[in-house]
Amino acid sequence: MRKMVNFCDKCGALLTPRRNKDGSVTLICKICKTESKERFNESSYQISSKIQHSEKDKLTVVEEEFDIRPSIKVACPRCNHYEARYWEAEDRRKEEWETTTYYKCTKCNWVWSE
Repeated sequence: MRKMVNFCDKCGALLTPRRNKDGSVTLICKICKTESKERFNESSYQISSKIQHSEKDKLTVVEEEFDIRPSIKVACPRCNHYEARYWEAEDRRKEEWETTTYYKCTKCNWVWSE
């Protein structure tokens, strides 16, 4: 089967197929609503909505969280586990900027700051 893509002569947008009541197919532009004069019979034009993906197009889903922040040996105030990820952020307190260090426990995911 030959695959073909048709474009609107008026605006250049992609023409999409529409099946008529008699079973024939007409191409119509969704942008300017121009309808093609050419009609296709059911056997010469097949409407398919399934997209064939190659192995290169497939996406690998990683379900577990991957944290790239550095870890430090510090006791979690919630579970007493002795490892946490940390990061720093600047906060504006009163009239000057302060740097706050945040920690996230690698066991219970509790977040606290110092």
